[in-house]
Amino acid sequence: MKLLFRMRKPTLVISALLAVASAVHAALPALDMDLMQTIEDTNKSMASHIAGSDAAGSLKDAQELHELFGAVEAHYVGKGDAVDGVELSRKSLQLTKKIIEQVGSKDFTGASESATDLSRTCRACHTFYKQS
Repeated sequence: MKLLFRMRKPTLVISALLAVASAVHAALPALDMDLMQTIEDTNKSMASHIAGSDAAGSLKDAQELHELFGAVEAHYVGKGDAVDGVELSRKSLQLTKKIIEQVGSKDFTGASESATDLSRTCRACHTFYKQS
């Protein structure tokens, strides 16, 4: 009987640890759909401003996207098991910083190319993390 109790104890401990780990993981919210829609809308606005060589509008949108991708990065870092999400959000941060620099120096051709890369990066992330 003592042997049976000793065998159950580790099983109970492991089960309890798994339950706690599942609860912690479930408590981490999915990325807010409003945030993702804001990113998409702002990205489209930025592309339009860049195409029209509108420095003020381009800079405003690029700076907003930079902040939003900071929130996306924090989400994926906090998630702990989202290496691709962390990498892609950091790439998005680099691209928005580059766009800010390019627009600041009136390099709208370069900014347009960087904005295209940013859109591709967004699509790549969506292939890893589709909302169901």
